[in-house]
Amino acid sequence: SNNPGNNLFVSGLSSQTDEAELEDLFSKHGKVIKCQVMRDPHTKEHRGFAFVTMDTFDDAERCKGALSGFRVGDRTITVETAKRGRPRTPTPGHYQGGPKVGMYGCECCGKRRCVSSTSC
Repeated sequence: SNNPGNNLFVSGLSSQTDEAELEDLFSKHGKVIKCQVMRDPHTKEHRGFAFVTMDTFDDAERCKGALSGFRVGDRTITVETAKRGRPRTPTPGHYQGGPKVGMYGCECCGKRRCVSSTSC
């Protein structure tokens, strides 16, 4: 999916920074739709970056201007427009063949209870 410019990639986060803290910070500059700190799907370890989706392109631009280079805890964060519209669906650690309903849901449509294993 293409990013209409309202999805932000936030990097340089400390492992203590969580969604609530980011949402609080970004909501000072616009309306936050979604905030997701990325973690390793297996170890649940904080990966030091997050995606924040703002309501509008203008909100996102304001956040980029105000928060890139901002200090959060002992780290300086970087805020840029994300390359993709939304974070990638986590993929299992091993190849499972064609589309089928696995731990993360159907590979075609993402639904956990998809009845079709070929087309959605």
